[in-house]
Amino acid sequence: MTPKLDYKAALPIAEIEISPYNVRKHIDDADPSLKELAESIREIDLQQPVVVYKKGGKYLLLIGQRRFLACKRLGWAGIPALITSVSDDSDALASSFSENIQRLDLDYDDKMRVALALRKQLGSVQKVAKKLGVTPGTVRKYLGFEGVEDELKDLVRQGRISAKTAIEIARHIPDPKRAVAIGRKVIEEPSRDKRRILVALAKDHPERTPDEIAQLARSTRWNKVTLNLTPRVREALNRAAEKYRVAPSDLATEIVEEWLTRKGFLR
Repeated sequence: MTPKLDYKAALPIAEIEISPYNVRKHIDDADPSLKELAESIREIDLQQPVVVYKKGGKYLLLIGQRRFLACKRLGWAGIPALITSVSDDSDALASSFSENIQRLDLDYDDKMRVALALRKQLGSVQKVAKKLGVTPGTVRKYLGFEGVEDELKDLVRQGRISAKTAIEIARHIPDPKRAVAIGRKVIEEPSRDKRRILVALAKDHPERTPDEIAQLARSTRWNKVTLNLTPRVREALNRAAEKYRVAPSDLATEIVEEWLTRKGFLR
């Protein structure tokens, strides 16, 4: 259920608390962008109200945390607000997520925390995806190993595939039965490079059977491209790869794929 906005009001800032279901948990008061936002609001005023909901006699901030903090920084006593209603905690989480994902990108840890909380509340990756308006693969990306099908997790526990491979399969192959079948085909392939090719081909050719994918993988080679990175970019890539526990080369491939997809070159 989508929350319904009731009316607009100017609320005292002192009466507003940040909701525990606001998805942003990583806003640093020293963030230069927060200072810039405050200066912009000082110059042209607040162009869009924050969104709050009432619970237990309190107003809880659901959407607009950066605007709220910027106005506090300016010393405002009150702030224009839209007062909404939410039917349950999953509604509050989904509303905040949907708003923030379209704005300044959320920290990956925030995305993972929201996905984990919603999966616990709603019970399945598919229901979380529907609630957030994203694909099941995107939800599994946020969930990491928690988004992997149980049968794939069993293969990891048995030492037959790596956790990283299981996560890649779960992220890119939305059908659970097909994902498990591809996982079993990966086991049959001794070459690490061929395993990676098999998973990539399964993602790119959803119309082909697991047997056809395995056969195609045996006759396919990687097309390698050399990237010349400055020391600063290389260090940033290594830090990101370490944080998300992936190989720098795999992360670079993912970054390129996402950029090409966003620009319309890859479908």
